[in-house]
Amino acid sequence: MQVLLVDDNPLMQQVISRFLMSQGYSVAVADCAEAALHLARHEVCRLLVIDMRLPDSDGPELLLALRSEPGMADCPAIAVSGLGEDDRAWTVTAGFDAFLAKPIDLDELLDAVRRYVDVDRARAFGA
Repeated sequence: MQVLLVDDNPLMQQVISRFLMSQGYSVAVADCAEAALHLARHEVCRLLVIDMRLPDSDGPELLLALRSEPGMADCPAIAVSGLGEDDRAWTVTAGFDAFLAKPIDLDELLDAVRRYVDVDRARAFGA
């Protein structure tokens, strides 16, 4: 797995995951923090895309938990939020690498994913 998408909105899950898969990325989807932690413990994650508001957690709390998992400390993370700019400052202090406001611009999403996943992929192949 390259991208772990955590969002409780089924429409957002579908739009984002289908778009990223159409661009050649593998995506696993979780609808809550518990499911995200389970996937992270059993799959290789190269990038996290996390909604800031989840039914069982908030984005920063989940990011902290995910980054405490073995091998996940340096995993880049993109925060997404329907509250827009109100959450931007919160994401920076929480340790997210990027922020996207909902509704998500798919070109911006792709740029952000490429920025983190492709750099990591290049490092793995010694580029």
